[in-house]
Amino acid sequence: MVRPRAQAAHGRSFGTQARVYNEVRPGYPDSALDLALTGWEPQWSGLRVCDLGGGTGILTRRLLARGADLIAVDPDTAALERNPAPTKIGTAEDTGLEAESLDLVTVAQAWHWFDEAKAAAEVARILRPGGRLLILINQLDVRVDWVLRLSRIMHAGDVYRPQYRPQPGNGLALTDRRLVEFTTELTVDGIVDLARTRSYWLRSNEKTRARIEANLREYFSVEHPVSGTVDLPYMCLAYLLERV
Repeated sequence: MVRPRAQAAHGRSFGTQARVYNEVRPGYPDSALDLALTGWEPQWSGLRVCDLGGGTGILTRRLLARGADLIAVDPDTAALERNPAPTKIGTAEDTGLEAESLDLVTVAQAWHWFDEAKAAAEVARILRPGGRLLILINQLDVRVDWVLRLSRIMHAGDVYRPQYRPQPGNGLALTDRRLVEFTTELTVDGIVDLARTRSYWLRSNEKTRARIEANLREYFSVEHPVSGTVDLPYMCLAYLLERV
């Protein structure tokens, strides 16, 4: 088990691979983003949004393109250097943002790095009454046998399954959810780069990294041969919560 302090430290290390992260990590499907506005009068244009754990800006760019008035918050300064939005150094547990100043908080690929109860209390504090939290989690679709094997070689650590439901409490209640299946096209080199963006790789020594890369290349040359590119299956788990 990773201790909370060590877990937080791992969550701040992705900036070291910021360029690669942007190139090989998948974006988020439109239907997953659209969950944020389900049954809601506000539209994206002018919506006051915090992309919490915004990092290099994979989700941030999509939200800016939709017209959101957005600030990205993250403790990783190296990652934020690539984020196109106004940024603020902060954590999910202490954003430094004003109380009741936001319509929507988005958390993409970062919820598992937070202290859930403390983060929920902070999100509830900075949301206006009736404001929303959208949690997005892209997972390798390990329901597919060859992807399950791949994830084990990579030590991918994709721990959430479709049955998962966030229940943080502290003023936030789950109101809707959605599972969206999609694929992203990568070469074998791209999949090796994908492994380089994983927390297991980032905290491993060079010997372990070399072994992972060798195992990946052998897998795609022998067990699951690939010529050119492969469509890598993912599922996006989307959860909508509301400040109550």
